[in-house]
Amino acid sequence: MHLFCLHHAGGTTASFAGWRFDGVDVTKLGYRGRDFGSFGAAADSLAQRIETSPAAQIALYGHSMGAVLAFEIAMRLQRTGRLVHVFLAAARPPSGMYDAGAAAAATEGAPSGRAREVLLEDLALLATYQGREAAGQLEVPATVLYSPDDPLVPASDSLRWAGWCSTQPRLQDFPGGHLFHIGFPAVKVTVETTLSPMLQLDPAASRTASSGVGAS
Repeated sequence: MHLFCLHHAGGTTASFAGWRFDGVDVTKLGYRGRDFGSFGAAADSLAQRIETSPAAQIALYGHSMGAVLAFEIAMRLQRTGRLVHVFLAAARPPSGMYDAGAAAAATEGAPSGRAREVLLEDLALLATYQGREAAGQLEVPATVLYSPDDPLVPASDSLRWAGWCSTQPRLQDFPGGHLFHIGFPAVKVTVETTLSPMLQLDPAASRTASSGVGAS
């Protein structure tokens, strides 16, 4: 199995430091808003990179903006028969309602200089996203992870992901605010316990490794 992780806006692959699981190759996909002309182009490019994986089974974990990217990537890959699970964390569902107010809130307290520029570039890419109507179009199993303490994404918004899933997603809440996946082991435990039963169905499963496909 191959797990691809997509970080939050303004973040880096370092936010998934220590993400290693037995039998699962982990690739932390880096992306920058300035590198793409539209959100759809970013999803197309990342989906193509993921498709080069030789693994029979693929899973996605996206955090915040990364979750919306993961959803769009899943739309492109779910009919391949290889995508087995999608983790959608700390994100509003893909209704396209990513307004200036939400972007302004996200930048409050952001560092100055280049780090702030990167965040704004990522949010500018997200602003190009047109979204999708809630039509149960995600056909693979999903887990929605959220924090009741998140100042950017209310828990009520996270729960609305069910409208975009063909079956009821599993819901998991964690303390820790918007970036609850950083330094909180329970998130990794949730990922591991969700994927572990599927490894029995993957004849190509190997021991813990870090793949070079799209890694950064």
